[in-house]
Amino acid sequence: MRRRSVTGPILLILLGGAFLIYNLRPDIQLFDLLSQYWPFLLIAWGSLRLVEVFVDYFRGSLQHASGFTGGEVVLIVFICFIGWGAFEAHSHGIHFRPAWEAFGEHYDYNVSDQKPALAAAKVVFETNRGNLKVIGADTTDIKVTGRKSIQALNQSEADRGNDSTPLEIVAQGDTITVRTNQDRNTTSGKISEDLEITVPNRLNVEVHGNYGDYDVSEVKGNVEVQGDRSDVRLNKIGGNARIELQRSDLVRAADLSGKLDLQGKGSDLELENIGGEVTINGSYSGNLEFKNVAKPLHFESPNTDLRVAALPGQISMDLGELTGNNLVGPIHLVTKSKDVKIEDFSNSLDLETERGDIELDPKHMPLAKIDARSRSGQISLILPDKAGFQLVATTDHGDAVNDFGAPIQKETDGRASSLKGTVGQGASIRVVTERGTVTVRKEGSDADAPEKPEKPEKPEKPETET
Repeated sequence: MRRRSVTGPILLILLGGAFLIYNLRPDIQLFDLLSQYWPFLLIAWGSLRLVEVFVDYFRGSLQHASGFTGGEVVLIVFICFIGWGAFEAHSHGIHFRPAWEAFGEHYDYNVSDQKPALAAAKVVFETNRGNLKVIGADTTDIKVTGRKSIQALNQSEADRGNDSTPLEIVAQGDTITVRTNQDRNTTSGKISEDLEITVPNRLNVEVHGNYGDYDVSEVKGNVEVQGDRSDVRLNKIGGNARIELQRSDLVRAADLSGKLDLQGKGSDLELENIGGEVTINGSYSGNLEFKNVAKPLHFESPNTDLRVAALPGQISMDLGELTGNNLVGPIHLVTKSKDVKIEDFSNSLDLETERGDIELDPKHMPLAKIDARSRSGQISLILPDKAGFQLVATTDHGDAVNDFGAPIQKETDGRASSLKGTVGQGASIRVVTERGTVTVRKEGSDADAPEKPEKPEKPEKPETET
């Protein structure tokens, strides 16, 4: 007789406990957590079964141990399918909410408060859900206006939620804290607040929240933003900025005088007119635009490592392509799978990609040292006519095309081809691809322009008798 497994009841207890926690703390995004950590359910299931096998072994009754039943196998496949789908949806910004959150109505309440900030050096905003718009001004007061929205089954429940979550402006030392107190909500309804705050522009600003859009502008001090699922917009900031997010659809910073430190995951990034050093560490799947960065820029993600000394021009990047112009080196770029096109760059360039085409057009003279490598992709190098350089361009499996002319010479060895030559005195240029075509041509040559179709010859007129 098979002994019944205790794994099922234990897993039911764990799931029941998770839903109980959600009922007591509705601010915890249970379904978002499950979409990310669902493999732990399978790990726990397998671990419990393994423990049962060891127990049966030491008891000498291993022959009575029950394996996975057909129903359990189907359930495992079902969990894997649903968990994988939920994770992919969460990765693309789709968030799950339980069906019972659709019940109830939304009740709105006006929010306002004002307090002086004469001795303060910093203002801190603590919120859970909602949008904040912080504007620096030539004033001595902190002024808050906005609207609170509460989801409830009736008016009395909404009033109770509003009374338990008052807005507070608290001064302590040189710090003023603005709290929404949403964590004190005594009802099960969801609370969200959209606030507009005017602060003295000399203050440092900190924002701590979970869900919402945060907009900070016209502040002369430093800005720090920490959030879970948040979008951030910074404009005309006089100090440094630090942003740490779990997930965002958009982070935009413009006219920032100091340095920028950005950590997290998200989609789109837009940086423009940054006076200090820029450090970005995270995973971003959308469109990335960097323009006019006065000091070093370092972008590091699981698939790309990019470093430039300065960026008077711009860099555009997405999952499959990176383009840049007017870059100041040393430039370092390592990427797994991107087509790369860089033009008008100075100082040295060190580039490596596993898959993707590379096009380099340095324009600047004297030429910088160039070392570009691709495991699989075409490499095109465009060089000024009067530049001096020492060139080695090779492909292990592919063709080498010399559109530059003498003194570049082509060599072929089986499937491998290479272009080598020295023009005057200048930097060394080395481009290598394991599989693909390498092409070297002159800037402004006919190869850069589209070919014109040949005109058809006019037919000869037939001779006629006179």
